[in-house]
This record gives sequence, C-alpha cells and structure tokens, in this order.
Amino acid sequence: MRIGFNFTLGDTAPLVRRLLAAGRIDYVELLIDNFLAVPPDDLADELAGHFTVPVGFHIMFSKFIETDEAALDSLARRLRGLIDRLKPLYVSDHVARFTHDGRQLYHLAEIDYASDYDRVRRRVDGWQDRLGQRLFLENYPSIMDGGHDAPAFYERLVRDTGCGVLFDASNAVCAHLNCGVPLEAWEGVIAATPHFHTAGYNLSILQPHLVLDTHDRALSEATMAFLERCRDRFDKPGATMTYERDDNFDEDDIVADLDRLRAVFAPRIQDRDHGRIACLAQN
Repeated sequence: MRIGFNFTLGDTAPLVRRLLAAGRIDYVELLIDNFLAVPPDDLADELAGHFTVPVGFHIMFSKFIETDEAALDSLARRLRGLIDRLKPLYVSDHVARFTHDGRQLYHLAEIDYASDYDRVRRRVDGWQDRLGQRLFLENYPSIMDGGHDAPAFYERLVRDTGCGVLFDASNAVCAHLNCGVPLEAWEGVIAATPHFHTAGYNLSILQPHLVLDTHDRALSEATMAFLERCRDRFDKPGATMTYERDDNFDEDDIVADLDRLRAVFAPRIQDRDHGRIACLAQN
C-alpha cells in the first residue's frame, strides 16, 4: 500500500516536502483544479524540482453531471495536457450535485441513486471519453437514508461504464454513523478498486448532529478499526491510500495519522480467509 497526502494549497508545500523527506508519504494527490492555470511543462518541472514522486489527480469542480458539454470540452483539453505530461497514478472525480434549480449549493448534495442513475451513467461515459482516461469516482458521506443505495449503485456503474471507485473509507464510516449504511455493504467496491481516501470527520454545529467529512482532524477510531478489519481487501498490488487534510494543519497530528496508516498496512503474514471473516464482522 502506498500512502499519500493531498496537496490543495500552496501554503502546505513545505509540509508536503517534509513528509516526503521523512518517508511518511509515497506520492502526492493534487487537487488538480487549483493547478489548471499553470502550463503543463512548468508544473511538471516544479513537481520534479520539489517533490520527485508520483502524483494522483483529484478533480473537485468539473461538475460533470450538470455542466454543459462545451464547458466540459474546454476543461478536458486542459486536463488532458496535464494527464499526458504528468501521467498520474489515477484521475478521480465526484458524483454529487453542485446546484439545485440553477442555484449554487453551499455544500455538495448527494444524488438520488435510483432516479439519477441513467443520467450519471451517460455523463460518466462522456467524461471518460473526453479525458481519454478511466475515472475513479468518490463515494459520498451520506446523511439521508438514500445512502443505502450507494454501494449497489457504484457496483452497477463500474460494470456499465468501466469506471472505478475512489473509495473513501471515512466517508463510508460517516454514512454508517449517519444513516446506518453497513460497512460490509462496500465489500465488493473495496475489493474491486486500488485507490482509496481517508480523513477525519466532525459533528455538525446544529442538532440533531450529523457526521460531516470535514478533513480537519485526526482519523477516528471507527475509521482505523474499519481499515484494520478489512486491510486484506484494501491492500493489494498498486493500491494507494490518500490521507486528506484541508484545515487545522497540525503537523504532529498529521504525522501521527500517517504513521498509524503505515502501521495498518505494513507487510505481515496473515490468514486471508480469517481476514475476510473479520472484515464482515461488525463491532
């Protein structure tokens, strides 16, 4: 398992360099939207000069389910230049709603996995064709009962479009805590993908409290237990696990989390059948 860190803000570059120098991360995941204004050759030279490690691309604001096709064509041309030049480990995006009735949402909204399926499938096909690249799509930290439909939705989408899933383990824990989506429901998705995310989460301000994917604190014990129970599903040739932190950049906390992840996925001799049974067992 390769452990990575998300690089979203220029201010975090010194932190990323220190993590790389200390051997705590193996690659950097770029929030690629923030680098689109940089010419591909300049970005490649900068990364080679400062990081000299593989990169992943995480797309945040393509809004590919909703955006008009001309805008997607324009974005795809810029992204393909970077993909061709940097050859990322993976390219990922989000299945979510950014608008409602033409109005920008303050927070991303979850799709309706039943009624939106056909549209999402068509848009995934088109977006992959434009990028010339297989996409890995991130699961949502569900807050409503419709989240129970998410695991089967992603399995079907993978079969129908050839896309992959960027499985966010902590998002699955959020969905489990918010609306009871069983963690074992994701078994097929975890087994089929090599690319993963994990991050800290927090409670909403207003009551009744919801568990929100805030990326601003240490990994929860529930997330760590999930990774440990299912480590043999997560760990496989070519696997990546990106640790996300977008706020509260406490370096000691970040280092401690990265070390915990490294310890979970350290090579070990383990009975694979026993590991599978443990994965299915719920605490």
